[in-house]
Amino acid sequence: MQTQSTVHITPAEWRWVVIFGGALVIVAFVPFLWVALSGVVGTQWQFMGVLNNYRDGATYLSKMQQGMNGSWLVYFWHTPEAHSGAFIQVIYPALGQLARFVGLQPIALFHAARVASSFVMYMALYQMGASIWMRLRARRIFFVIAAVGSGLGWFFYPWMPDANFPDLTIPEMFPLYSSLVNVHFPLALTCLALIASVVIVAFRPGESGDPAVHNGGLLAGVLSFALSLLYPQALLPIGIAVGIYVVVRWYQQRGFRQRELRWLLVVVLPAVPMAAYYAAAITYNPALNEWTRQNVTPAPPPLVLLLGLGVPLLMALPGIYRAVRRFEPDGDQFMLIWLLVMLVMVYLPTTIQRRFAAGMMIPIAYFATRSLEDFWFRYVNRRWRYRLLVVVVPLMTLSIVLLLAINLRVNIGPFLSRDYAGALLWLHDHTRSSDVILASEEVSVWVPAWAGARVVYGHPYETLDAATKRRAVLDWFGGQVDNCQALLDDYQVRYVIVGPLEEQLGPSNCLESLRLVARSGGVAIYAT
Repeated sequence: MQTQSTVHITPAEWRWVVIFGGALVIVAFVPFLWVALSGVVGTQWQFMGVLNNYRDGATYLSKMQQGMNGSWLVYFWHTPEAHSGAFIQVIYPALGQLARFVGLQPIALFHAARVASSFVMYMALYQMGASIWMRLRARRIFFVIAAVGSGLGWFFYPWMPDANFPDLTIPEMFPLYSSLVNVHFPLALTCLALIASVVIVAFRPGESGDPAVHNGGLLAGVLSFALSLLYPQALLPIGIAVGIYVVVRWYQQRGFRQRELRWLLVVVLPAVPMAAYYAAAITYNPALNEWTRQNVTPAPPPLVLLLGLGVPLLMALPGIYRAVRRFEPDGDQFMLIWLLVMLVMVYLPTTIQRRFAAGMMIPIAYFATRSLEDFWFRYVNRRWRYRLLVVVVPLMTLSIVLLLAINLRVNIGPFLSRDYAGALLWLHDHTRSSDVILASEEVSVWVPAWAGARVVYGHPYETLDAATKRRAVLDWFGGQVDNCQALLDDYQVRYVIVGPLEEQLGPSNCLESLRLVARSGGVAIYAT
């Protein structure tokens, strides 16, 4: 790495970011290239469209399907009840609208959007580094740690398989991991990185300008509103951090200054309309209220969280200690406050604890870079500094390597037999979005995305009263019910899929009264 110093980002720097970011995007798509080129998906298996966190991925594809049908509101197609739509996760209906306009299938556009959002995220991370450091070396170190940093889950997982290490289970914390999963996580991290960079520059000692177009004021407002659409839970910690930061500055300056208040309002106010809408929707929309109740995402224990931050956290410790001791206003104050707010909110008694950890690797990477520049490099010979980084950086990526390796195999979930794919395509041509399909959980999760119809049970969060419906489906296919018609009538089931996955649930005695209407190899479709 070079040790030049520059205020602006040069074209050579952007080329470096594009090459590095492009390499990371290719790494994220290695499993998909393997699926396409290895021949594993041939006459027997069908790749259903999403590898990492396929259950949630299937819901994103179903929302894109709704957008293709012209809807901007989201309905839960993984539940049989009719209910009111909501203006949530709007990025996916919007992508569906775009897919209809350009003539692409939702799965293709979903992954194209993942590529684009990942590139934007990497550019935003470098922009943040450039807004903090003039030295080229520091910018690149920050970018690399922020982009690829992960923890020690890969090492401790064999001994603690139920620990839910964040570097293996919480993609919104880690930029590279987020790029493996969906579209809105990388875009949310983009917003967080740019908001943080604007705040750091605006509150830098010597700055006195009010929010405006030329100094990032308008950008911060736009990003705040965008984040309220993409990932509103991530906006709460950074908004609170900005508020605490403003109060700290007032205390240090021994007086109230309207300039700091204006910057706080620029970050907070654009999100207020969506916050009010979410509160009203959760209160008055029973389906959204039930979805919120079921959508429980607890934080890992503190020790597991620390292990999940791994080497980057160890590198960052001297920088965090320095920030606590000196509490300097040039970046350290805000990044320390933001990190502490996230840690506190992650362990508040809420149902969405882990959601507040979104972007936690950003301040960790900031303090790791501070530590390398101001502490660690003092104790390492100049010739050995980059040699050690060559060892440390790959060590930070091993959890991602483990996740990629897990995807290099055929599992029920991301893959179904081609007979099931044929059955879903038949249903696509013979059903409407109001029709309800009964099938096993592994098949039902893909019915909304592939057939555009509803299911009795398909997702632990987006199926209303999910536990009851899951038990009912298992009992129906397992022959554990006295009245086979009751479930079909209760949920107005139109078609039933029966194949190897359903037969594994037990010898069902409920098929005698149904009418066979289609068959795809070993998978049969019955009409009620």
